[in-house]
Amino acid sequence: MKIFKRILLGASLGINIGLLSAVSFSYAYQLPNLIASGPTFTGHFRRPLTALVCSIVLWGLMGILFALSSTIFQNDRLSITRRTIEHFSLTYGGFTILAILAGWFPLSLPWVAFYTLIYLLIYLIIWLISMAQAKKLVHELNKKLH
Repeated sequence: MKIFKRILLGASLGINIGLLSAVSFSYAYQLPNLIASGPTFTGHFRRPLTALVCSIVLWGLMGILFALSSTIFQNDRLSITRRTIEHFSLTYGGFTILAILAGWFPLSLPWVAFYTLIYLLIYLIIWLISMAQAKKLVHELNKKLH
């Protein structure tokens, strides 16, 4: 049951973030209608509604990917380094495929390199924040024990 809840939460978060992003970009580019993704992606569909539905499915899958991959950090038998490498590999690989399918960037070396750099930076920032929070928690628990 926990996995099912995690899947539902992940899909919901992914869809909401995707919709908010689509609305934000549509407003930012002063478009008359909501555009689910870039013109390359939406050009594959006859109807904008079909492009939106496909985008919603992809956003949901992105959310599920991150929700389920976070369970890697619950495996105490692995070192934090090993868990981080596995989590990074799974999320980078899965998210890259989904982002390409969503038409967020073309499949070319310069774009994949740029995307990889951005992904690495964001992952590193989130990892550093998580490590700082974990160290703070350990410090507080150790204070309580003494």
